[in-house]
Order: sequence, then structure tokens, then C-alpha cells
Amino acid sequence: MKVEFKAVRAKPEDWQRVVKLRLRALEDSPQWFAGDFRRESNRSEEEWRSLIEEMHWIIYVHDGRDVGIMTVEKADPIRGTDCWLGGCWVEPNLRGNGITAKMISELDVICRAEGWNIQGLGVWPNNEVAIRAYERCGFEKLGEPQFSRSKPDQLYQKMTRTLKH
Repeated sequence: MKVEFKAVRAKPEDWQRVVKLRLRALEDSPQWFAGDFRRESNRSEEEWRSLIEEMHWIIYVHDGRDVGIMTVEKADPIRGTDCWLGGCWVEPNLRGNGITAKMISELDVICRAEGWNIQGLGVWPNNEVAIRAYERCGFEKLGEPQFSRSKPDQLYQKMTRTLKH
């Protein structure tokens, strides 16, 4: 049975929904994120609203409940891509139901609207499930793992994909 997910672009007034999902992600799977639960849970409403204005925060809804989240932002020049996908998470009981493909489809919508062609993301090299999911969506590993800027003692694997027009 295919599970339906609705993608909703968060607005600053949705900051509490974003916080709840982001903290659930960090609590559920801290090993897969560069973020830190303690630091992010201490952010103010103003900080969250600002973050939501600075990048695309997409909330995934299933059966009227917020069940997943991802971010897309204009990439820093050092990344060598037009945009950067991050913070992808969905409730554990809904994984394996096509959510990664739905997220990448939404990424494509955002990229077309923003004029971005080269998509990038970083994944911990030992997160083989995520790597396979991204590869199924057309991402390819680029180079060797490199040190993370947010977790300097940890390597990440850069993956890229070109938007198909």
C-alpha cells in the first residue's frame, strides 16, 4: 500500500511545527544529523522564525499529522552546488513508503522555482540506507568523504544530482 504525504512549505508562523519536528528528528536519530538537540531546543522563537525565512523548510503531512521535515537552501559557494538539501527525517513507522522520492520531487519543484540546477547534500558515510535511497533518486557520490564543518571530528559524503528539465 502506497502512503500519501503532503508537502507544505513552512512560513514563519509555523515555527512551532518546525521546532517540534526538528527536535523529534534530533531525538530519534541524533547519529544522522549535524544538529545538536540541546543547542536547537534553546533557540528562541525569533531565531526559528528567522531560520524559516532564510531557507525552505518543508513539512510532510500524513493523515492530518506532521510526520516529516526537510530543508533546502541556497548553497554556500564552498559546496560547489546551487542548493543544499538537509535535515531529511520522517517518523520511523512511515519509512520505506516512498518518502525519499517525495522529498526529492519537492526538491525539484523548489529548484525549478529558484533557478537551481545542481543539487547537493551531505550524508554520514555509515548511513548506508540513506545513501542507497538518494542513489535511487539519482544522486551520486562526489569525491571522498570530507570533514564536516558542523561536526569537525566526523566525515560526511557529498552527493550531487543535476535537475532534469
